[in-house]
Amino acid sequence: MIKASIGIAAALAGVLASTAASAQDVGDWVLSRWQGSSQYFPGVVVGRTGNQVKIQFDDGDVSVVSVNAVRQFDWVEGSAVECRWSDGQWYAARIRWISDNGRTMQVRYDDDGTVERTDTGKCRAGY
Repeated sequence: MIKASIGIAAALAGVLASTAASAQDVGDWVLSRWQGSSQYFPGVVVGRTGNQVKIQFDDGDVSVVSVNAVRQFDWVEGSAVECRWSDGQWYAARIRWISDNGRTMQVRYDDDGTVERTDTGKCRAGY
């Protein structure tokens, strides 16, 4: 049983490493943690040095993070996200559609069914 658990853990580590490794090149659109947050925010890799990448987030912020905090951008129709409403609070939503440029999208909020057009810079996701 211990060998099986070790094998599963090694396989999972390999999958996570390959997800991070495939989203580290300059120009890649990614999801990245922001300064220790457990949430992932969309942005573009604008630089890389060793195991650190510089991210220009879709909301305009810039940060340098570990490659382990970066994953491929994978938001599609139906993806669960949280978006910032006009009151400044984050609310759970689902993507109804996302534009070809990937920045503009329509979401439907879980709590009251409100549909809103927004952009990726106002949303985040937990994994």
